[in-house]
Amino acid sequence: MYDTLIYEVTDGIASITLNRPEAGNGFSLQAFRETAEALGRCDTDEQVRVVLLTGKGRHFSVGGDIGAMQHTEGYISYESARLTSKMSGAAKRCSKPVIAMVNGAAAGAGCGLALACDFRIVTEKSSFVTAFIDVGLTGDTATLYHLAHAVGLVKAQELMMLNTPIKGEEAYRLGLATMLVPEGHLQKAAQELAAKLREKSPAALALQKELIWNQFYCGYDAYCELEAKLFDRAGHTADHREAVAAFLQKRKPVFSAK
Repeated sequence: MYDTLIYEVTDGIASITLNRPEAGNGFSLQAFRETAEALGRCDTDEQVRVVLLTGKGRHFSVGGDIGAMQHTEGYISYESARLTSKMSGAAKRCSKPVIAMVNGAAAGAGCGLALACDFRIVTEKSSFVTAFIDVGLTGDTATLYHLAHAVGLVKAQELMMLNTPIKGEEAYRLGLATMLVPEGHLQKAAQELAAKLREKSPAALALQKELIWNQFYCGYDAYCELEAKLFDRAGHTADHREAVAAFLQKRKPVFSAK
């Protein structure tokens, strides 16, 4: 049914596994669409009580495809940025609790998607990386919006502008992660949390999520509209083109300051 992810439902728990391990589960345009669709499917499926989201292989998701930034028409655009915010919004709007099992790196759009989930489980080797600034972009997937809710605007601005990787232990200390578990125990801990949530009142959980969305995310749509416009502008700068070229050539970028 999906080309970029694996979707399964067992005993009321829906598992969405990003399935592009050869690319670190980086997102193609199709992957953005399919992930949003799968989360929407969980929202309407009465058999689903909890959603578990992870990535196949070493990483949750390394975010955008740097090669696609250079070669794929429309990959960096207003329209693509709106796809990313639709994806992360689908996690936050889903009436079922959504758990991110963060194996390895959650970078760029992967970071934004993980932050949109209701719970994040990490190990010491997990990491959150905003990434956008280092390819000359402002950010998508409502990453800044989610970060500001999690750690406050001051820290969120620091993480966006400096792109300092946050490893699992620090992520837990900052409140970015719900649980810090030993290496090798990630899946077990995620399944145990999902089982606990499965036993709670679905109606009450759905109403709590509705309350959170309407009270604390009421500015989300306006934010995402502006985010997409500025992302598109950044994507058409010489600095973005230079950052992508430098990354692929494994050299330090030289920015124009224009």
